[in-house]
Amino acid sequence: MKKYFFKALILLVMFSFIPVFAGGFLDSIKNGKASLQLQFSFEYSDLDDAADLDSAKGLTLRTRLGFKTAEYNGFSMFLQMHNLSQIIDDYRWPGGGDPSYDVIADPDGSRVHQFYFTYKFNDIFSLKAGRQEIIYDDARLIGNVGWRQNGQSFDGAVFSITTGRNKLSVGYIYRVNTILLTHVDLDGLYTIHDTFKINQSNKLVAFAYLLDTKSDLPDSRDSGTYGLRLVGSIDNFNYDLTYAFQNDFADGENHGGDMINAFVEYKFENFAFGVGCNIISGQNGNDRPFDTLFSTAHKFNGWADQFLATNGGNLINGLDDYFAQFSTVISKHKLVVVYHYFDTNENVTYGERYGDELDILVVRKINKNLSCLAKAAFYNAKDYENNPTTDEKVFWLRVMYKF
Repeated sequence: MKKYFFKALILLVMFSFIPVFAGGFLDSIKNGKASLQLQFSFEYSDLDDAADLDSAKGLTLRTRLGFKTAEYNGFSMFLQMHNLSQIIDDYRWPGGGDPSYDVIADPDGSRVHQFYFTYKFNDIFSLKAGRQEIIYDDARLIGNVGWRQNGQSFDGAVFSITTGRNKLSVGYIYRVNTILLTHVDLDGLYTIHDTFKINQSNKLVAFAYLLDTKSDLPDSRDSGTYGLRLVGSIDNFNYDLTYAFQNDFADGENHGGDMINAFVEYKFENFAFGVGCNIISGQNGNDRPFDTLFSTAHKFNGWADQFLATNGGNLINGLDDYFAQFSTVISKHKLVVVYHYFDTNENVTYGERYGDELDILVVRKINKNLSCLAKAAFYNAKDYENNPTTDEKVFWLRVMYKF
Protein backbone atom coordinates (compact mmCIF):
# COMPACT_ATOMS: atom_id res chain seq x y z
CA MET A 1 0.00 0.00 0.00
CA LYS A 2 2.79 2.43 0.84
CA LYS A 3 4.05 2.67 -2.75
CA TYR A 4 0.60 3.75 -3.96
CA PHE A 5 0.31 6.22 -1.09
CA PHE A 6 3.60 7.93 -1.96
CA LYS A 7 2.84 8.00 -5.69
CA ALA A 8 -0.57 9.51 -5.01
CA LEU A 9 1.01 12.04 -2.65
CA ILE A 10 3.55 13.14 -5.28
CA LEU A 11 0.83 13.46 -7.94
CA LEU A 12 -1.35 15.41 -5.51
CA VAL A 13 1.50 17.80 -4.76
CA MET A 14 2.27 18.28 -8.45
CA PHE A 15 -1.29 18.94 -9.51
CA SER A 16 -2.05 21.09 -6.48
CA PHE A 17 0.50 23.51 -7.92
CA ILE A 18 -1.63 24.10 -10.99
CA PRO A 19 -4.49 26.17 -9.46
CA VAL A 20 -2.00 28.34 -7.58
CA PHE A 21 0.16 28.65 -10.65
CA ALA A 22 -2.71 29.36 -13.03
CA GLY A 23 -3.19 32.98 -12.00
CA GLY A 24 0.17 34.03 -13.37
CA PHE A 25 0.53 31.23 -15.89
CA LEU A 26 0.79 33.40 -18.99
CA ASP A 27 3.34 35.69 -17.40
CA SER A 28 5.39 32.75 -16.16
CA ILE A 29 5.41 31.28 -19.68
CA LYS A 30 6.26 34.62 -21.29
CA ASN A 31 9.13 35.17 -18.88
CA GLY A 32 10.30 31.57 -19.01
CA LYS A 33 13.49 30.29 -20.60
CA ALA A 34 14.01 27.64 -23.27
CA SER A 35 17.15 25.50 -23.39
CA LEU A 36 18.74 23.33 -26.03
CA GLN A 37 21.54 20.78 -25.73
CA LEU A 38 23.12 19.09 -28.74
CA GLN A 39 25.83 16.51 -28.22
CA PHE A 40 27.54 14.65 -31.07
CA SER A 41 29.47 11.67 -29.77
CA PHE A 42 31.76 9.25 -31.60
CA GLU A 43 32.82 6.23 -29.56
CA TYR A 44 35.14 3.36 -30.44
CA SER A 45 35.42 0.35 -28.12
CA ASP A 46 37.66 -2.67 -28.61
CA LEU A 47 37.28 -5.36 -25.95
CA ASP A 48 39.64 -8.34 -26.07
CA ASP A 49 36.85 -10.77 -25.21
CA ALA A 50 36.75 -14.55 -25.67
CA ALA A 51 34.05 -14.25 -28.35
CA ASP A 52 36.39 -12.07 -30.45
CA LEU A 53 33.58 -9.71 -31.43
CA ASP A 54 34.17 -6.82 -33.83
CA SER A 55 35.17 -3.48 -32.36
CA ALA A 56 32.19 -1.24 -31.64
CA LYS A 57 31.81 2.07 -33.46
CA GLY A 58 29.02 4.52 -32.78
CA LEU A 59 28.20 8.05 -33.88
CA THR A 60 25.15 9.45 -32.12
CA LEU A 61 23.40 12.78 -31.60
CA ARG A 62 21.79 13.58 -28.28
CA THR A 63 19.17 16.34 -28.36
CA ARG A 64 17.57 17.77 -25.26
CA LEU A 65 15.00 20.54 -25.53
CA GLY A 66 13.78 22.11 -22.32
CA PHE A 67 11.64 24.91 -21.01
CA LYS A 68 11.58 26.40 -17.52
CA THR A 69 8.85 28.77 -16.51
CA ALA A 70 9.57 31.89 -14.52
CA GLU A 71 8.87 31.68 -10.82
CA TYR A 72 5.42 32.70 -9.67
CA ASN A 73 4.67 32.90 -5.94
CA GLY A 74 7.51 30.44 -5.39
CA PHE A 75 6.29 27.95 -8.01
CA SER A 76 8.02 27.00 -11.26
CA MET A 77 7.98 24.11 -13.73
CA PHE A 78 10.63 22.47 -15.92
CA LEU A 79 10.10 20.14 -18.88
CA GLN A 80 12.96 18.53 -20.82
CA MET A 81 12.47 16.23 -23.82
CA HIS A 82 15.26 13.87 -24.86
CA ASN A 83 16.13 12.10 -28.12
CA LEU A 84 19.10 9.95 -29.15
CA SER A 85 19.60 9.33 -32.87
CA GLN A 86 22.13 6.85 -34.26
CA ILE A 87 24.14 7.91 -37.30
CA ILE A 88 26.60 5.00 -37.12
CA ASP A 89 25.31 2.03 -35.11
CA ASP A 90 27.98 -0.66 -35.41
CA TYR A 91 27.53 -1.75 -31.80
CA ARG A 92 25.28 -3.60 -29.41
CA TRP A 93 23.88 -2.75 -26.00
CA PRO A 94 22.14 -4.80 -23.31
CA GLY A 95 18.83 -5.71 -24.92
CA GLY A 96 19.54 -4.63 -28.50
CA GLY A 97 21.87 -3.67 -31.30
CA ASP A 98 24.08 -5.82 -33.53
CA PRO A 99 25.30 -8.88 -31.56
CA SER A 100 28.45 -9.18 -33.69
CA TYR A 101 29.94 -6.03 -32.12
CA ASP A 102 31.26 -5.00 -28.72
CA VAL A 103 29.12 -2.88 -26.39
CA ILE A 104 28.34 0.83 -26.47
CA ALA A 105 25.51 1.51 -24.02
CA ASP A 106 23.65 4.07 -26.17
CA PRO A 107 20.32 2.74 -27.53
CA ASP A 108 18.35 5.14 -29.71
CA GLY A 109 14.97 6.51 -28.73
CA SER A 110 13.05 9.36 -27.12
CA ARG A 111 11.57 10.07 -23.71
CA VAL A 112 10.73 12.77 -21.19
CA HIS A 113 14.02 13.11 -19.35
CA GLN A 114 12.79 15.61 -16.77
CA PHE A 115 9.40 17.03 -15.84
CA TYR A 116 9.07 18.50 -12.38
CA PHE A 117 7.47 21.25 -10.33
CA THR A 118 9.42 23.29 -7.80
CA TYR A 119 8.11 25.26 -4.85
CA LYS A 120 10.35 27.59 -2.80
CA PHE A 121 9.29 29.37 0.36
CA ASN A 122 11.27 32.05 2.24
CA ASP A 123 14.60 30.80 0.88
CA ILE A 124 14.40 28.08 3.53
CA PHE A 125 12.01 25.42 2.26
CA SER A 126 11.95 23.92 -1.22
CA LEU A 127 10.16 20.98 -2.80
CA LYS A 128 10.90 19.44 -6.18
CA ALA A 129 8.37 16.81 -7.32
CA GLY A 130 8.30 14.80 -10.53
CA ARG A 131 10.90 13.35 -12.91
CA GLN A 132 14.29 14.86 -12.20
CA GLU A 133 18.03 14.33 -12.20
CA ILE A 134 19.31 13.76 -8.67
CA ILE A 135 23.01 14.03 -7.88
CA TYR A 136 24.20 13.64 -4.32
CA ASP A 137 27.77 14.74 -3.59
CA ASP A 138 30.20 13.36 -6.17
CA ALA A 139 27.58 10.96 -7.64
CA ARG A 140 29.38 7.96 -6.12
CA LEU A 141 26.06 6.50 -4.88
CA ILE A 142 23.25 8.53 -6.50
CA GLY A 143 23.83 10.28 -9.84
CA ASN A 144 22.59 11.15 -13.32
CA VAL A 145 25.14 9.08 -15.33
CA GLY A 146 25.74 12.27 -17.29
CA TRP A 147 28.54 10.84 -19.41
CA ARG A 148 26.35 8.37 -21.29
CA GLN A 149 24.27 9.79 -24.09
CA ASN A 150 20.92 8.89 -22.51
CA GLY A 151 21.66 9.62 -18.86
CA GLN A 152 19.62 8.70 -15.80
CA SER A 153 16.74 10.41 -14.00
CA PHE A 154 14.42 9.58 -11.12
CA ASP A 155 10.69 9.83 -10.44
CA GLY A 156 9.96 11.10 -6.97
CA ALA A 157 10.18 14.12 -4.69
CA VAL A 158 12.92 15.88 -2.73
CA PHE A 159 12.17 18.25 0.14
CA SER A 160 14.97 20.55 1.37
CA ILE A 161 15.46 22.85 4.33
CA THR A 162 18.30 25.40 4.21
CA THR A 163 19.18 27.26 7.40
CA GLY A 164 22.43 29.15 7.85
CA ARG A 165 25.27 26.72 7.28
CA ASN A 166 23.09 23.63 7.04
CA LYS A 167 21.05 22.07 4.22
CA LEU A 168 18.92 19.00 4.89
CA SER A 169 17.29 17.10 2.01
CA VAL A 170 14.82 14.24 2.34
CA GLY A 171 13.72 12.35 -0.75
CA TYR A 172 11.47 9.56 -1.95
CA ILE A 173 12.08 7.84 -5.31
CA TYR A 174 9.79 5.22 -6.79
CA ARG A 175 11.26 4.79 -10.30
CA VAL A 176 14.71 4.94 -11.90
CA ASN A 177 14.86 5.84 -15.61
CA THR A 178 18.01 4.15 -16.86
CA ILE A 179 20.60 4.88 -19.56
CA LEU A 180 19.10 2.03 -21.62
CA LEU A 181 15.77 3.92 -21.93
CA THR A 182 14.18 1.41 -19.59
CA HIS A 183 12.97 1.96 -16.06
CA VAL A 184 13.23 0.20 -12.72
CA ASP A 185 10.22 0.42 -10.41
CA LEU A 186 10.90 0.49 -6.68
CA ASP A 187 8.80 0.17 -3.58
CA GLY A 188 10.92 3.11 -2.51
CA LEU A 189 14.36 4.64 -2.28
CA TYR A 190 14.35 6.90 0.76
CA THR A 191 17.17 9.44 0.91
CA ILE A 192 18.39 11.61 3.77
CA HIS A 193 21.25 13.99 2.97
CA ASP A 194 22.58 16.66 5.31
CA THR A 195 25.34 19.14 4.44
CA PHE A 196 26.97 21.32 7.09
CA LYS A 197 29.35 24.12 6.05
CA ILE A 198 32.25 24.16 8.48
CA ASN A 199 33.52 27.32 6.82
CA GLN A 200 33.73 28.78 3.32
CA SER A 201 36.14 26.08 2.13
CA ASN A 202 35.13 22.92 4.00
CA LYS A 203 31.95 20.96 4.59
CA LEU A 204 30.77 17.80 6.30
CA VAL A 205 28.06 15.60 4.81
CA ALA A 206 26.03 12.83 6.45
CA PHE A 207 23.74 10.59 4.41
CA ALA A 208 21.44 7.59 4.53
CA TYR A 209 19.94 5.83 1.51
CA LEU A 210 17.31 3.18 2.23
CA LEU A 211 16.55 0.99 -0.80
CA ASP A 212 13.40 -1.14 -0.98
CA THR A 213 13.07 -2.89 -4.35
CA LYS A 214 10.08 -4.77 -5.72
CA SER A 215 11.64 -8.08 -4.72
CA ASP A 216 10.64 -9.63 -1.40
CA LEU A 217 13.38 -12.29 -1.53
CA PRO A 218 16.31 -12.41 0.92
CA ASP A 219 18.81 -11.99 -1.96
CA SER A 220 17.23 -8.70 -3.09
CA ARG A 221 19.20 -5.45 -3.29
CA ASP A 222 17.20 -4.04 -0.38
CA SER A 223 19.73 -2.36 1.87
CA GLY A 224 20.50 0.63 4.05
CA THR A 225 23.56 2.69 3.14
CA TYR A 226 24.97 5.13 5.67
CA GLY A 227 28.01 7.36 5.48
CA LEU A 228 30.01 10.53 6.07
CA ARG A 229 31.89 12.74 3.62
CA LEU A 230 34.41 15.47 4.41
CA VAL A 231 35.37 17.66 1.46
CA GLY A 232 37.13 20.97 1.00
CA SER A 233 40.46 22.74 0.68
CA ILE A 234 43.28 23.95 2.92
CA ASP A 235 45.71 26.39 1.30
CA ASN A 236 46.83 24.72 -1.96
CA PHE A 237 45.44 21.31 -1.03
CA ASN A 238 42.04 19.92 -2.01
CA TYR A 239 40.72 16.81 -0.28
CA ASP A 240 37.68 14.52 -0.52
CA LEU A 241 37.11 11.73 2.04
CA THR A 242 34.10 9.40 2.19
CA TYR A 243 33.24 6.34 4.27
CA ALA A 244 30.02 4.36 3.81
CA PHE A 245 28.70 1.03 5.05
CA GLN A 246 25.62 -1.08 4.38
CA ASN A 247 23.32 -3.26 6.42
CA ASP A 248 20.01 -5.03 5.93
CA PHE A 249 16.84 -3.12 5.16
CA ALA A 250 13.36 -4.29 4.10
CA ASP A 251 13.68 -7.81 2.62
CA GLY A 252 17.40 -7.89 1.80
CA GLU A 253 19.71 -10.03 3.93
CA ASN A 254 23.47 -10.38 4.48
CA HIS A 255 24.40 -6.80 3.66
CA GLY A 256 27.57 -5.87 5.52
CA GLY A 257 29.94 -4.27 3.03
CA ASP A 258 31.69 -0.93 3.18
CA MET A 259 33.43 1.61 0.93
CA ILE A 260 36.23 4.13 1.35
CA ASN A 261 36.96 7.01 -1.03
CA ALA A 262 39.98 9.22 -0.44
CA PHE A 263 41.54 11.86 -2.70
CA VAL A 264 44.13 14.56 -1.97
CA GLU A 265 45.28 17.06 -4.60
CA TYR A 266 47.96 19.75 -4.57
CA LYS A 267 47.52 22.75 -6.87
CA PHE A 268 50.33 25.07 -7.92
CA GLU A 269 50.10 27.72 -10.62
CA ASN A 270 48.48 26.05 -13.64
CA PHE A 271 49.00 22.47 -12.51
CA ALA A 272 47.40 20.00 -10.12
CA PHE A 273 48.57 16.60 -8.95
CA GLY A 274 46.51 14.24 -6.82
CA VAL A 275 46.49 10.72 -5.44
CA GLY A 276 43.60 8.68 -4.16
CA CYS A 277 41.99 5.34 -3.54
CA ASN A 278 38.56 3.79 -3.83
CA ILE A 279 38.15 0.62 -1.75
CA ILE A 280 34.97 -1.42 -2.20
CA SER A 281 34.45 -4.61 -0.22
CA GLY A 282 33.52 -7.84 -1.96
CA GLN A 283 31.99 -11.08 -0.72
CA ASN A 284 33.24 -11.65 2.83
CA GLY A 285 31.74 -14.76 4.39
CA ASN A 286 27.99 -14.20 4.40
CA ASP A 287 28.42 -10.44 3.90
CA ARG A 288 27.63 -9.50 0.31
CA PRO A 289 29.68 -7.05 -1.80
CA PHE A 290 29.08 -3.35 -1.29
CA ASP A 291 26.42 -1.96 -3.66
CA THR A 292 27.11 1.51 -5.12
CA LEU A 293 23.36 1.81 -5.79
CA PHE A 294 22.42 4.14 -8.68
CA SER A 295 25.72 5.92 -9.09
CA THR A 296 27.47 7.56 -12.02
CA ALA A 297 29.85 4.60 -12.05
CA HIS A 298 31.75 5.72 -15.18
CA LYS A 299 33.22 8.59 -13.18
CA PHE A 300 35.08 6.14 -10.94
CA ASN A 301 37.42 3.15 -11.31
CA GLY A 302 38.62 3.90 -14.82
CA TRP A 303 36.82 5.12 -17.91
CA ALA A 304 37.01 1.72 -19.61
CA ASP A 305 34.14 0.71 -17.29
CA GLN A 306 35.58 -2.65 -16.28
CA PHE A 307 34.02 -2.45 -12.81
CA LEU A 308 30.41 -1.34 -13.39
CA ALA A 309 29.29 -4.39 -11.38
CA THR A 310 29.73 -2.27 -8.24
CA ASN A 311 26.28 -0.89 -9.17
CA GLY A 312 24.11 -3.76 -8.03
CA GLY A 313 26.64 -5.19 -5.60
CA ASN A 314 27.92 -7.88 -7.95
CA LEU A 315 31.69 -7.32 -7.77
CA ILE A 316 32.35 -10.54 -5.85
CA ASN A 317 36.09 -9.99 -5.34
CA GLY A 318 35.70 -6.34 -4.36
CA LEU A 319 38.07 -3.63 -5.55
CA ASP A 320 41.10 -1.69 -4.35
CA ASP A 321 41.60 1.15 -6.85
CA TYR A 322 44.73 3.24 -6.25
CA PHE A 323 45.21 6.12 -8.65
CA ALA A 324 47.27 9.21 -9.46
CA GLN A 325 45.93 12.19 -11.41
CA PHE A 326 47.60 15.09 -13.19
CA SER A 327 45.80 18.05 -14.76
CA THR A 328 46.74 21.34 -16.38
CA VAL A 329 45.61 23.89 -18.97
CA ILE A 330 47.69 24.36 -22.13
CA SER A 331 46.63 26.98 -24.69
CA LYS A 332 43.00 26.86 -23.53
CA HIS A 333 43.01 23.05 -23.62
CA LYS A 334 42.35 21.28 -20.31
CA LEU A 335 44.42 18.10 -19.99
CA VAL A 336 43.72 15.34 -17.46
CA VAL A 337 45.81 12.16 -17.15
CA VAL A 338 44.90 9.42 -14.66
CA TYR A 339 46.68 6.16 -13.88
CA HIS A 340 44.83 3.38 -12.00
CA TYR A 341 46.21 0.32 -10.25
CA PHE A 342 43.44 -2.23 -9.63
CA ASP A 343 43.69 -4.94 -6.99
CA THR A 344 41.14 -7.30 -5.47
CA ASN A 345 39.73 -6.64 -2.02
CA GLU A 346 38.65 -10.20 -1.24
CA ASN A 347 40.06 -13.63 -2.15
CA VAL A 348 36.88 -15.44 -3.13
CA THR A 349 36.96 -16.55 -6.76
CA TYR A 350 40.10 -14.70 -7.78
CA GLY A 351 42.98 -13.73 -5.53
CA GLU A 352 45.29 -11.77 -7.84
CA ARG A 353 45.16 -8.15 -8.93
CA TYR A 354 42.98 -7.19 -11.90
CA GLY A 355 45.25 -4.90 -13.91
CA ASP A 356 45.93 -1.23 -14.55
CA GLU A 357 44.59 1.56 -16.74
CA LEU A 358 45.68 4.83 -18.30
CA ASP A 359 43.01 7.51 -18.94
CA ILE A 360 43.52 10.70 -20.94
CA LEU A 361 41.11 13.62 -21.43
CA VAL A 362 41.49 16.84 -23.45
CA VAL A 363 38.72 19.47 -23.33
CA ARG A 364 38.54 22.71 -25.30
CA LYS A 365 35.89 25.32 -24.53
CA ILE A 366 35.45 27.34 -27.72
CA ASN A 367 32.92 29.80 -26.30
CA LYS A 368 30.24 29.84 -23.62
CA ASN A 369 27.95 27.66 -25.75
CA LEU A 370 30.32 25.38 -27.66
CA SER A 371 32.96 22.93 -26.48
CA CYS A 372 34.63 19.73 -27.64
CA LEU A 373 36.66 16.91 -26.13
CA ALA A 374 38.77 13.87 -26.86
CA LYS A 375 38.98 11.07 -24.31
CA ALA A 376 40.68 7.67 -24.20
CA ALA A 377 40.97 4.72 -21.83
CA PHE A 378 43.52 1.89 -22.08
CA TYR A 379 42.87 -1.03 -19.72
CA ASN A 380 45.53 -3.71 -19.34
CA ALA A 381 44.35 -6.92 -17.65
CA LYS A 382 47.00 -8.97 -15.88
CA ASP A 383 47.56 -12.42 -17.35
CA TYR A 384 46.30 -14.42 -14.38
CA GLU A 385 44.04 -17.43 -14.61
CA ASN A 386 40.35 -16.61 -14.03
CA ASN A 387 40.90 -12.84 -14.21
CA PRO A 388 37.33 -11.55 -14.71
CA THR A 389 38.57 -8.44 -16.58
CA THR A 390 39.95 -8.21 -20.13
CA ASP A 391 42.09 -5.80 -22.15
CA GLU A 392 40.12 -2.90 -23.60
CA LYS A 393 40.70 0.30 -25.55
CA VAL A 394 38.02 2.99 -25.69
CA PHE A 395 38.14 6.33 -27.51
CA TRP A 396 35.66 9.22 -27.68
CA LEU A 397 35.29 12.42 -29.67
CA ARG A 398 32.52 14.82 -28.72
CA VAL A 399 31.15 18.21 -29.69
CA MET A 400 28.70 19.85 -27.26
CA TYR A 401 26.49 22.85 -27.87
CA LYS A 402 24.03 24.34 -25.42
CA PHE A 403 22.15 27.53 -24.74
